[in-house]
Amino acid sequence: MALKDVIARRVLDEMLGKLCKEGQWKVLILDTLSTRIISACCKMSDVMAKGITLVESLSKSRQPLPHLEAIYVVVPSEENIEAIKKDYSGTSPMYKAAHIFFLEKVPTTLFSKLGASKAAKKIATIKEANMAFLPYESNVFTLDYPSAFGDFYSPGSSASKKEMAERIADQVATVCAMLGEYPIVRYRNDVDHLVEIAEAVQSKLDAFKADKRDLGTGHDKAMSQLIILDRGFDVVSPILHELTYQAMAYDLLKVENDVYTYKAATVGGAQKSRDVILDENDDLWVQLRHEHIADVSREVAEKFKEFGEKKHLKKHGDKELLSIKDLSRYIKNVPQYQKELSVYSLHLNMVDTLLSRYRQGGDSSVSKVAKVEQNLATGTDAAGDPITDPMADMMPLLFSKDLSYQRKARLLVLYILFKKGVSRDDFSKLMQHSELPLNERKVILNLMHLGHKILAEEKVSVPKHRIKPKERPGEKYEVSRWSPLLQDIAEYAAEGKLDESYAPCFRGKAPRPTSGANFGGGSVSGTSVGGASGAVPGTSVRQRWNWIPGQKQEGASPSKGGATASAPVKRGGPTIIIFVVGGMTYSEMRAAYEASAATNCEVIIGSTHIVTPTRFMDQLKSLQPLVAT
Repeated sequence: MALKDVIARRVLDEMLGKLCKEGQWKVLILDTLSTRIISACCKMSDVMAKGITLVESLSKSRQPLPHLEAIYVVVPSEENIEAIKKDYSGTSPMYKAAHIFFLEKVPTTLFSKLGASKAAKKIATIKEANMAFLPYESNVFTLDYPSAFGDFYSPGSSASKKEMAERIADQVATVCAMLGEYPIVRYRNDVDHLVEIAEAVQSKLDAFKADKRDLGTGHDKAMSQLIILDRGFDVVSPILHELTYQAMAYDLLKVENDVYTYKAATVGGAQKSRDVILDENDDLWVQLRHEHIADVSREVAEKFKEFGEKKHLKKHGDKELLSIKDLSRYIKNVPQYQKELSVYSLHLNMVDTLLSRYRQGGDSSVSKVAKVEQNLATGTDAAGDPITDPMADMMPLLFSKDLSYQRKARLLVLYILFKKGVSRDDFSKLMQHSELPLNERKVILNLMHLGHKILAEEKVSVPKHRIKPKERPGEKYEVSRWSPLLQDIAEYAAEGKLDESYAPCFRGKAPRPTSGANFGGGSVSGTSVGGASGAVPGTSVRQRWNWIPGQKQEGASPSKGGATASAPVKRGGPTIIIFVVGGMTYSEMRAAYEASAATNCEVIIGSTHIVTPTRFMDQLKSLQPLVAT
């Protein structure tokens, strides 16, 4: 079941449904996190149908309603406890009674404070709901903790690191509990502080298990895994120009809080701004979000044409079918199809804008940059041959006055990673040739915080154990050959082949398929993949074609992902939860869905927050440099 559906069922049936009886209205009081959680998973009409007459914010001034009972859904924080106590501290309580649902486990000190207050006499219900996370998509969640990047990678006291570990563990454990999982906890080896997070998560899960003995029982649940990684496990994916629809949109368009603003023509021909939320309420977005932009461009146009033919949409007094150009002005003429036509208008606009930004810039366009990036990331050219002279393609871009500093920095990061570090002299020359300012140089040097060799002369604690990337043969676009490492980790874990030297278990041993069976869906040789390997080979591409925007590709098959990987798939096998401290990318979200589609496991990805290339580089800038720039 999708994460949003699990939370909706918990809120509507197990919380509100059991408290609200017909004719007995109640007030629902939320804090910032619970507001975001419930608004992401439940329709207001469904909430009201459970007997809620008013939804209010705990932090804002509220009118007393002493004849109604209140339902609080909040984080167990000092601030929230004080606010609840205040509601019942006077001679006239704000509400008749209080039903309190805490999003996570309540610290003993806060529980005692609440119990010693006047509010205790008014509390009719007090429970831990265990849902302190934001379900972003069907198989994706975040903790809404963007400062975790700095908290994790910056120097700090042991007390501050422990506080960070506890905060993350509290929230991650609630994800497992919500899904009914008591997974084997694994963590990336050789990385400071990950073992502390794993230990804290295990402790929280043990407490949940003590309270609910059947947690994690059932078919295949004994083989479910929680794999905790840090952002340093793959710094290529946050840097690359990803050309699948969702990732490309968040990289090249201005999308704030999942809201995309575009201008559409009105009936009178004027341009009007429209705000649209990019989420799973849009079926077309769900179907196309993980497809390559070339496939999306073709499919949106084809689907629009099919819709027009089916509904006989024609311009007034004309036998010609409605064209894309006339779409925006035509919507109000057919109100019965306004919803569908608005969706097509949105996606046609987005695709057109993305293709325009992909091409613009001539020799410094994203299309040119992306090809060089793929060579550096995979270590091979489009034919699958090892690249021997990467600077030949890079130098024109580095010298270009039209290429932004950020894109130059992204290229330089990939080049230095490809070289496994460069000398300080070579680094200085690269900075001079590219004319990169000091703040952009910090981005590159600060990758040392994440365990990557940048300057050959500087000692960096580089993790010894690596994962061997899977060979993924077949038809792929030349500019989309890189596959996020997260997909390999998920599939290896599902196959029982994720090496314990790379991701040891905090307790016990990693699950293995019984009697040679593979709960991941493919064949298992019994050999773990990973270990202290040296150079990581590049991905080969056995078949390919060159994509030219606007030109139909003969024999082209859907790109990796697509509709089958975008939609949640109900599976009977184990659950693989991968959690990334320091931010996850949109390409990694796609990879999780694809891993689910490729195995018999349900792969769920979560992180402290979501990063785009710009956000990732801004995070790197915010760290204190280990060496002088």
